[in-house]
Amino acid sequence: MRDTRKRSAFAEAVAIGTAVAQGMRITMRNFFRKPVTVHYPTTVRPTTDRFRGLLALTYDKETGEENCIGCRLCEFICPPAVIKVEMLKAERRNYAKTFILELYACEFCELCVQVCPTDAIIMMKSFDMSTSDRREMLLDKDRLHAIGLQHEPSWATGNRLRDMQAPPKKVAAAADQAASNNDKPTAAGGA
Repeated sequence: MRDTRKRSAFAEAVAIGTAVAQGMRITMRNFFRKPVTVHYPTTVRPTTDRFRGLLALTYDKETGEENCIGCRLCEFICPPAVIKVEMLKAERRNYAKTFILELYACEFCELCVQVCPTDAIIMMKSFDMSTSDRREMLLDKDRLHAIGLQHEPSWATGNRLRDMQAPPKKVAAAADQAASNNDKPTAAGGA
């Protein structure tokens, strides 16, 4: 019985020693590597093409009017309910009288971008909005428009995302044509 205790203690010591040796090997290998620290904000790391960061509101490039029509679809679909929109009815079209986004509680799920029919709310290629005061993360319509003008927009707008989910038009038309050709009876086969 004493022999088995010695063997199990020895096996445990060997297992611990092996684990420590593996850990030290990894530590020593990384100890002499060049660090990959980026000195932000003096050195800015480039973002990928599909990066999506801050939310912003946009203006129409042709008319200069804001794109938001106050339809409140973004407010209804938002899972954490951080968007509040109030509509202002006008003669030609509706506008958002108020648009408030609580960025400190936003999940960045992008559902608001996907449902927007006018591409009024989009995601930007920036994440730089750090602050020590939470109240600065409560964004009104004017601040959201300023963010939209200040940063480069992401590629993903609501219309582009919806177009990605729909089948391509040429392929769908060719599939319909092939299906209609398969339904016609053929003369071959000898009846």
